[in-house]
Amino acid sequence: MGSNGNNRTGLFKIIERVGNTLERLIEIPVFILSIIMTMTVLLGVFSRYVIRSPLGWTEEFSRYVMIWMALLSVALCIWRHEHVGVTMVIKKFPRKIAKILIFISNGFVFYFLYILAKYGFKMAEGGKVQLSTALNTSMKWWLMAVPASAVICMVMLLCKMILDVRRENLDEILMSEEVVDTVRREEGLDF
Repeated sequence: MGSNGNNRTGLFKIIERVGNTLERLIEIPVFILSIIMTMTVLLGVFSRYVIRSPLGWTEEFSRYVMIWMALLSVALCIWRHEHVGVTMVIKKFPRKIAKILIFISNGFVFYFLYILAKYGFKMAEGGKVQLSTALNTSMKWWLMAVPASAVICMVMLLCKMILDVRRENLDEILMSEEVVDTVRREEGLDF
């Protein structure tokens, strides 16, 4: 029994490491995309209102960059428990039932992400013959934001669901670590 417990603990550590590594790998492009988007918007504003010679491509480019950035950020929010949620009802149930309800809810989210990825790939494939208006590039690469982010979200959610199995405290399942720490401090539970 002891070695089985150690194997499970080792599995949880590996899964947590995978999730943390993915988080760091996603943070980098999100950060870079936010800088690119900001610089592009500033360039567009500068060219339009200061130079009075607008660049036609800045609006479209910044829009597509923002979509990629936002959709990749969804995976970060899943991993960090930072999505908006109504936890008041779930907390009224006994812990075991609440954990089951959370697991079922996450299962629905996982299924939605699967559908999003499946049809997102079809949409992106259909976009390969379309050209973006101002950039004159294939829409496939811009549309790939949907299925790519859905697949990343599925991996992050799966890691989170597996790790939630061992978590005892509902707050650790429902809220980000920062929120849990703040609540503990406010309630005088910070040791």
